[in-house]
Amino acid sequence: MKKWKRISRERVYDHRYFKVAKDLVELPNGEQVEWLFWDSTDSTMIVAENSDGKLVMIRQYRYLPDEIALEFASGGSSEGELLEDCARREFEEETGYEASELIPLGGFYETMAQLNKKIHLFYAPNVEFKDSRDKFAESTEDIEVVLIDPSEMEADILKGEIHSMGTCLAYFLYKEFKK
Repeated sequence: MKKWKRISRERVYDHRYFKVAKDLVELPNGEQVEWLFWDSTDSTMIVAENSDGKLVMIRQYRYLPDEIALEFASGGSSEGELLEDCARREFEEETGYEASELIPLGGFYETMAQLNKKIHLFYAPNVEFKDSRDKFAESTEDIEVVLIDPSEMEADILKGEIHSMGTCLAYFLYKEFKK
């Protein structure tokens, strides 16, 4: 397969949380087409266990599916921020727990044709509760921290009760890592 060639890129929408870009690309057959996509920084997600072997998760309302979701803590990186620093920061902000050790589990793209963001997954064993969430609270984040046994999580995924693609994939990569 032959790659496409980018001729130009233009930012067509620029908001703090959502940026859209338009590339003019040349296809292998010479045809030129416009390609619109969500232009985003990479993000991180942590699968964390406390000292009792429970997974540290968050429950929060998600507007677009209009449901309460159970997910692993995650968030976007700032420009120039190291991925490990982003993972620790987002995890602490959302859960109040501190992750001293991070083990990479891999990464993935959610929707490769529409979004250029890669989500980098980490496993954090033996996280400790520090409770510093209030100083970071955002008005769009009403978060409840949930501790769940890994076997319960797998059952919830298989019953279709957990809908976040990233959380499901992260769980199964964590399970494979723990073998």
